[in-house]
Amino acid sequence: KQTYFQLNIPIADRIRQIVMSMERWRWMPEDLGKHYIKVNIAGFELKRVENGAIRGRMRVVGGQPYHQTPVFSETMKYVEINPYWNVPYSIAVNEELPKLQSRPASLAAQGFEAVVNDKPVPVTAIDWSRYSRSNFPVQLRQRPGQNNALGRVKFMFPNRFNVYMHDTPARTLFGEASRAFSHGCIRLARPIDMAEQVLTT
Repeated sequence: KQTYFQLNIPIADRIRQIVMSMERWRWMPEDLGKHYIKVNIAGFELKRVENGAIRGRMRVVGGQPYHQTPVFSETMKYVEINPYWNVPYSIAVNEELPKLQSRPASLAAQGFEAVVNDKPVPVTAIDWSRYSRSNFPVQLRQRPGQNNALGRVKFMFPNRFNVYMHDTPARTLFGEASRAFSHGCIRLARPIDMAEQVLTT
């Protein structure tokens, strides 16, 4: 079904896709260096390159249609083991706040906590009915653990999009052909392998 759909995309649309891809490529560095990691966003695949040779491939999960993974290049600065997930404001108010208002105990069981004046506070100790998108008062975060949305490791390359690569507890998604499920970050099928590779390079 999908192949038939792709074969029937009008030529003008295909030309526009090629032009857009060329424009994205134009803004990428001409030289990525001897060692680099490249994510094919549309193909949901990561390649690790050393001295011009592909040394590894990995399935990835990318951004949803309304949370697309941006095209950019940046230097990886550090790896964080057992990270906290500091929930972005947009996710906190649009997705987590309704859950906090209806069933805060379920989020508490998943390791979520609120940070108030730099101190962690149980989410069950706050009256969330007093708050909305316009006056959300805290930083919401999820403690490290098996339920953590970032899994066991994240790879940081600071950028203006706040996008990074990380593990995930949602392992079944890597079995899907189309893997656009994230809010923009790249989820890795084999993050521990990646950690071993980048920390020994």
